[in-house]
Amino acid sequence: MGEDARRPEARGGLTRKTDGGASVAVRGVDNDVAADEDLGRFLQSVAERDIDLLLMEELHADPLFVRFVAGLAGFGAEVVFDGAWHSLCDEDGETDLLLRLRLPDERVGLLIENKIAAPAQDEQDLRYHVRGRRAQEAGRFDRFVTAICAPRVYLGALPTDTAYEHFIPYEAIRDWFLGRDDARSKWRAAIMREAVEQGRRGYVMKVHAGKTAFHMAYWLLMQERHPQFLMVRPGPKGPKSDWIRYRRADFPKGVTLNHKADQCCVELEFARTTVDELLERRDVDWPKAVRVLARGGSAALSVVVPKVDMGGPFEPQRKLVQMALDAGVLLAPFAHALR
Repeated sequence: MGEDARRPEARGGLTRKTDGGASVAVRGVDNDVAADEDLGRFLQSVAERDIDLLLMEELHADPLFVRFVAGLAGFGAEVVFDGAWHSLCDEDGETDLLLRLRLPDERVGLLIENKIAAPAQDEQDLRYHVRGRRAQEAGRFDRFVTAICAPRVYLGALPTDTAYEHFIPYEAIRDWFLGRDDARSKWRAAIMREAVEQGRRGYVMKVHAGKTAFHMAYWLLMQERHPQFLMVRPGPKGPKSDWIRYRRADFPKGVTLNHKADQCCVELEFARTTVDELLERRDVDWPKAVRVLARGGSAALSVVVPKVDMGGPFEPQRKLVQMALDAGVLLAPFAHALR
């Protein structure tokens, strides 16, 4: 390869002027993220967290981008940035991004779920509303709306009754960056383009060896010590596989047990049931250790258990797992505790 062919401008790169007037070559990031013939791709892949942090930086740094995102969620040009937060978690799961906006007479929270291609979790859209209401009641904002940010192919596959109120397509964000002339925006457009392509290729789970082994050991222990419980034999697990769901054969439809290791609890969940309905219809008293919680469109009886690391070795945590299974034994009889 000749020396000229190695120069960025000979390979579709950009040039820009520095403050001192010198021309500086900028690699051809406006084309793709795989522009180097010697070393290959600049990015091997784009993860959802990469997009989270890209959006977070733009929201904190560019009022025009704030108005653009707010416009996709139904707001007018009068919005003012009032903070943005990443990965806010509570007992009902995680809000990927929270953008708070100040309007002339109120503060509004925009809760955003970010997806490239990963499948949705159980009632994930409904739980955004649960967290939004809780934050509203705590005075974090006056009202809230929910949105999902994803490639159009993902948004088009969502059920018609999804609880997300607004869609923020990756393609719209890509085009917004393409509409700006600086090299930094071109690079960001390239990242968004790569995420769109990954979305088109579909979800490919990265198998987590530790969590796969832990789930299998959990299943074997359940077979040995608690054969009354039914748990699907686990296959390969991803890095976020922190829940184990099981039931008894006599459970009513829509009632399951769930060990949520990331939340340090075991719960008996009643699908399509509110907390008020659960309290009104119970015909027995529950132990003091049991809490009644809203879980999206469901209600649950919850018991706190010790922290378990499902990505770590199983044997040192066997006693902790057994304590979680004992909590399942405690809760199981209440599956029929509704009149």
